[in-house]
Amino acid sequence: MAGAIGLLVFVLVSMALAEEKSGSDPAYSPEKPLRITADKMVAHQDTSMVEFIGNVNATQENMLLVAESVKVFWHPSQPDKADTNRIRQIVATDNVKYTAEDRHAFADKAVYTTADEILILTGKKAKLLTGTSWVTGTKITLFRKQDRVLVESDGKTRVQALFNPEDNPADQ
Repeated sequence: MAGAIGLLVFVLVSMALAEEKSGSDPAYSPEKPLRITADKMVAHQDTSMVEFIGNVNATQENMLLVAESVKVFWHPSQPDKADTNRIRQIVATDNVKYTAEDRHAFADKAVYTTADEILILTGKKAKLLTGTSWVTGTKITLFRKQDRVLVESDGKTRVQALFNPEDNPADQ
């Protein structure tokens, strides 16, 4: 049974990662413009960080990230050139919602590091949905370069998943 569950998690994650690589889900891409709207913006030059606060919406093509706070950390080189190639990390907190096509993620906090293409979702009920299939845990780590995901619990609440056969990409 544990082997079958592991295989199902692998299939769900493989579906999500394969769609990202095929271009149907443009997770953050340094080649595309990143548009952010918020109630307030605070720039911190000493830490090469810009924080967007209140009703934050970050969009890039058909990807939408919604949160109460989004911090964008820049590589400190070339401070006069602010382009998306210089973004080294994006941290979203408080009611984080990510949407790209039929993929959705919900968390208290999301951290995306551009160099290694790792997305970490954390919270009491971090959740990743693809179609109608889903997986939950207190920490979900997506290793985009390695086509791998790790879902962890806090020791109190166990990892849970639901796999709907309708979401099987082999049938499409």
